[in-house]
Amino acid sequence: MSRKVNADLEELCYVFEDSSIDHRYYLDLETGEIIFISDCFMDPMEKEELDEKVEDGLGERYISIPAPDSHEGYEDMVDFIETVGDQNLEEKLSIAISGSGAFRRFKDVVLSSPEEKERWFKFKETKLKERIKEWAEYEGIELNFQAQWSG
Repeated sequence: MSRKVNADLEELCYVFEDSSIDHRYYLDLETGEIIFISDCFMDPMEKEELDEKVEDGLGERYISIPAPDSHEGYEDMVDFIETVGDQNLEEKLSIAISGSGAFRRFKDVVLSSPEEKERWFKFKETKLKERIKEWAEYEGIELNFQAQWSG
C-alpha cells in the first residue's frame, strides 16, 4: 500500500535537476514540503537544527530526494538526438555530446534552433517526470500534484 503525499511537481522537477553537491533535499511525507539543506547557504545553527529534525524522522516522516545522475542526463541527450529529423542538426548534436563539456555544447547547439529548443525542453520535462514517478514508486509513495502540473 502506498502513502499519498501532496507535492509540487514544478519544485520536484527543479530539485531533480539541482546537481550541486552542497545541497540536499528531503520530502516531508506529512506536508509535501521539500526540505532544503545546504552546506554553503545556510546559517550553521539553522542547518544543524534541520539536519537533526530530518535525521530523527528519516524514513518515517522524511525521505531523501536523490541527486541527479549525470549519466541519465547524458542518456536523455542521446535519446533526444535520435528523435531529431534534421540530419544536419542531428550530426551537430552528436558531435556536441562527445567528450568533456558535452552538456554545455549540446545546450548551445539545441538553443540555436527555436523549434528543437522547445521540443528539447518538453522532452527533458517528460524524462524528469518519469524519474520522479519511478522514485516515488520505489519509495512507496503516491504523489498528488496540483491540477496544473498533473500529467
